[in-house]
Amino acid sequence: MIIDRRRFLQLSSSSAAISLVPSALGKMTQEQPIIDVHLHAYPDDLPIPAAVNPATGKAVQLKDGAAHRAACLAEMKRLNIVKAVVSGGDGDRLAAAYSWSKAEPDKVIAGAGVRGSADTPLPDLDVLRSAFKDGRLRVLGEVTTQYAGITLDDPKYASYLALAEELDIPVALHTGTMPPGMSFDPCCRSARARLGDPLLVEEALNRYPKLRLNLMHAGWPYLDDTISTLFHYPQVNADLGAIDWLLPRAEFHHYLQALMRAGFGKRLMFGTDQMYWPEGIAMAVEAVQSAPFLSADEKRDIFYNNAAKFYRLS
Repeated sequence: MIIDRRRFLQLSSSSAAISLVPSALGKMTQEQPIIDVHLHAYPDDLPIPAAVNPATGKAVQLKDGAAHRAACLAEMKRLNIVKAVVSGGDGDRLAAAYSWSKAEPDKVIAGAGVRGSADTPLPDLDVLRSAFKDGRLRVLGEVTTQYAGITLDDPKYASYLALAEELDIPVALHTGTMPPGMSFDPCCRSARARLGDPLLVEEALNRYPKLRLNLMHAGWPYLDDTISTLFHYPQVNADLGAIDWLLPRAEFHHYLQALMRAGFGKRLMFGTDQMYWPEGIAMAVEAVQSAPFLSADEKRDIFYNNAAKFYRLS
């Protein structure tokens, strides 16, 4: 979930923010290795605002993007997160992702965060081609079409999806919902809730049948349409980013259990979408660990195996 900084600061300090359930973490550690397919980076010199974490009520206490990266990498080490897909969340998004992969080249897979709106134009295609070919970038995403008020089959994305299919680059697409009131912010006046429906990816998937697509946020709250998309398109996976720590626990477990009951335990991947808050990483881990309906093998698939297969990691 790539958010507009101004809008989120307004939400985090107002009654418009979602009412959420905090997680009791204590000094949790994690023995099982984890792949986090949904993290965000910020440029080193970008000030991190004192935004209140909606799930804890506490404001972030980080100076800048460099401090944010150090805190997140420390959490990754503590929680045994051995690989992570990281895309930029603000400012120069490619540079932000590169800063993480330079700091932890064995752990971090850099993704190209792209939108395609007037305030966040798409990057130069030749720049992406070069970065994909030399391995500096390995994922196209997070792609935030919903924030731009369009869908993945919009003509402006055609050459980017063709490139991803040609080079076998997985695509990570924002689906589901957005922070409350995003369509009222000047940055995202074209954004609409309905544009997060996972079924809107069908035309793109049919035009590019070899495309590997990750439905970020697992399409919440579009449960039936998420199930339909996963059922019909075997090249599609879904990650649990944001919904695993920002939703009330009962709602997250209800949604996750429905996807498991529908038979997609081999297609769901762990993700965080920690945004400004490194503590969100542990909260997301604990939310999956505490699901009483998941077996040990199913947790291992979600935490590690499914992402290793989808992203073709050794």
